[in-house]
Amino acid sequence: MKKRDTEVFFWIGIELVSLLSITFILIMFLALGSATASLIPSSAIGEMGINLPSAITTIPATNAQKGLFLTINSAGDLYIGTKQIQISDLQSTISSYISQYGTPSEIKLAADKSVPYGTIVQIMDLVRRSGISTVDLVVGQK
Repeated sequence: MKKRDTEVFFWIGIELVSLLSITFILIMFLALGSATASLIPSSAIGEMGINLPSAITTIPATNAQKGLFLTINSAGDLYIGTKQIQISDLQSTISSYISQYGTPSEIKLAADKSVPYGTIVQIMDLVRRSGISTVDLVVGQK
């Protein structure tokens, strides 16, 4: 028996919808992948002399414009963004930032592997004294 024209047309329509769905999923995958790009370019981390520790279960960092980015290089120098500051000035610098721009939505801390644990804890404590309870640690991916 010969199929009616409406049945053939309906079958073609299902295939097109499937193809469009797959295309949409691929586009969304690429868009989400680019949205989770690194918080600070890897070239900038290399210029600052940062050798990040790595972990398998890392979550990609988000956009740097949402909050503050702290960096400690192997020499123990502290940076907010690309501006170098002293550790003793960190709390007052964050307080002045909060008074000028409001409380940042997030603070990221990237520290070289060789930075002593005590230094990282000291910086996290100073950030928390400024009224910010959450500090995210940035690591490399294995």
